[in-house]
Amino acid sequence: MPQKTFLEEIAGDKFRINVLIPEEGNHETYEPTARQMTETGKSNAYFKLGHLDFELNWLDKLVQNYPDMKVFNTSKNISLISGKEIIHGDHLHAGGIDPHIWLSVSAVRLQAENMTMGLTELDPDNAEFYKTNLTLFKASLDSLDQQIREILAASDARSFMIYHPSLGYFARDYDLEQIAIEEEGKEPSPAYMKKLIDIAAEKKIGTVFVSSQFNKQSALTIASQINAKVEEFNPIETDWKNNMISIARQIAGSSH
Repeated sequence: MPQKTFLEEIAGDKFRINVLIPEEGNHETYEPTARQMTETGKSNAYFKLGHLDFELNWLDKLVQNYPDMKVFNTSKNISLISGKEIIHGDHLHAGGIDPHIWLSVSAVRLQAENMTMGLTELDPDNAEFYKTNLTLFKASLDSLDQQIREILAASDARSFMIYHPSLGYFARDYDLEQIAIEEEGKEPSPAYMKKLIDIAAEKKIGTVFVSSQFNKQSALTIASQINAKVEEFNPIETDWKNNMISIARQIAGSSH
């Protein structure tokens, strides 16, 4: 859904934008239906995030079946985060890449540029229209970035704990430390839970974050041990700007 939001800012009413993953869907485990695949194949283009599992598993097949559909990679030119902290379950994202680029204002700025290039290629007659919309969208991103910085500057919170590490790019943008409860993509072991509780106490963490699509049990256990609260958020919330501000506010209020 956030991708749709960005595309609509630039495309205006020139294209109809369909979404594969519904807002209540889990972007980590989602599998498109056959009907969705057929509908998607009829599109002029597919704007991919680039490193979501379902894209890695399904996109090649879709392109083979619908060779006229163009594919644009919106993660082009973004400095991607990789490493063992983003192993999910028993598999890695492509090359161990963190796919959550849309939860970063700086990455979305580049995504928007990639989208503008794609739309211009599809519809060169309206190139100026897309370029103007990109400029306006970037100005609103600058304003959002400033707002987030002010919210975080007013707080001494520098670290936050989260069940599934989806805020790596957000943390990098604002010089924060993301501590993941998931241990290599799985529920944490008792030993790791103890270590997390010690870290949380040492860093005075007062809030544990959990994505609405994930199991909250480990987060609740840690929170009860360190007298913290559990905050839930939806990483693919449609109202992206307010979601980003809300995340900043939750982090700002997350230290004891």
